[in-house]
Amino acid sequence: MRTDLDERYSTVLNVVVENFINYKEAAGSRILIKRYNLPFSAATMRNIMSDLEEMGYLKHSYVSSGKVPTELGYKVYVQYILENRKKTTKLKLKQIENINLNTIGDFIVDISNILSNSCGLLSMVSMPNIFKLKLKDINLIKIGSNKLLCAVIAEPSVVETKIIDIAKDYSQSELNDISQFLKENYVGWELEKIQEDLKESLSRSKAECELIFKKLKETSRDLYFSGVQNLIKEKEFYEDYEQLNKILDVIEKRRHVSEIVDLIIKNDEKILIGNDIPNEKLKKLSLIAQPYYLDNIKLGFVSVLGPMNLDYENVIYTLDFLSKKIEKLLKQGRQ
Repeated sequence: MRTDLDERYSTVLNVVVENFINYKEAAGSRILIKRYNLPFSAATMRNIMSDLEEMGYLKHSYVSSGKVPTELGYKVYVQYILENRKKTTKLKLKQIENINLNTIGDFIVDISNILSNSCGLLSMVSMPNIFKLKLKDINLIKIGSNKLLCAVIAEPSVVETKIIDIAKDYSQSELNDISQFLKENYVGWELEKIQEDLKESLSRSKAECELIFKKLKETSRDLYFSGVQNLIKEKEFYEDYEQLNKILDVIEKRRHVSEIVDLIIKNDEKILIGNDIPNEKLKKLSLIAQPYYLDNIKLGFVSVLGPMNLDYENVIYTLDFLSKKIEKLLKQGRQ
C-alpha cells in the first residue's frame, strides 16, 4: 500500500496511531504535541488531523475531543513500520534463550504461552506440518476396536502421535506388517511424497497404508492457543459481549482460524487488519502471522489475534524472533 502523504502528515498520523496503541484513548492536539515533542502549533496540528480525517485515515472519537485511527490509518502505519524501522525484540523474550526441552512439541506449547504473555494477546502457534518432512520411523498400535495409535517420527526429530478411527478392525500383527512395509520402502521419503506414491499403487499393502495416511493427514496440524483471557481484558471486548462471543466462537472452531492463517501464509500476506480478515466475526480485529521454515519449506506459523490498536511494532518483531527460534531448533534436531 502506497500513500502520497508528505512528512508532516505521516508524522501526525503515526503519532495518533502510536498514542492510541500506547494509551488506549484518543488525545487532543495539545496533548499530542507535548507528549511527542512535535514542532507544530496547536492550530496546525488540528488542521492536519482534520485533513487526515477527510482522507479517511482518522475518525472522531466518541468519548473525547480527539481522533482515533481508521482501518486505513492502521494499515498505513504498519506499512511505515515495515519499511522504515528496525527494532530488536524486547528483553523479556530472553527467557526463550534458555529453554531446553526434549521435543519440538513441548517447545511449540511453551512458545505459545510466552507469545501471549509477551504481547498480551491471543497467540496461535502450529506444530510443524509433518507431511512436509522425511519419515524416520513409524509404529501402529491397536488400542481398541477399529481404533489405532499412529506414532510417526520425521526428520528432524519431530514426533507426532495420533489416534485414528478406521473402518477395518486390524489385528496388532497386521498393523506390525503395515509398519514394517512402510519402514522398508519409505524411510527417507517426505510423508507427502509417500502418500502420493501410495495413491498410485494397486497393491494390497500400499492400499491399506494409503488409507491410514489419509486418516493421519485429516487429524494432523495441531494448533495451540494461549491467552484467551487477554482478549477479555481489552476494553472494546469486555464492553461488547456480543463481539467477544463471536470471537470466542471462532476460536472454539479451531479449523476456521487455522484456515485463515494458512491463507495468510499461502498468499504471503502476514498482516490482516479489519475487513481483510476473511471471517465476518473477526472484522474488528487484526491478525498477524509469521511462518517458519526448514530448507525453504513452510512448515508452520506463529501468530497473534487482537484488537486493531495492538502494538504492531512489538508483535511483528516478536513473531520474527520466535519463528527464527523454531527454525534453529528444527536445524539442531538434525545433528
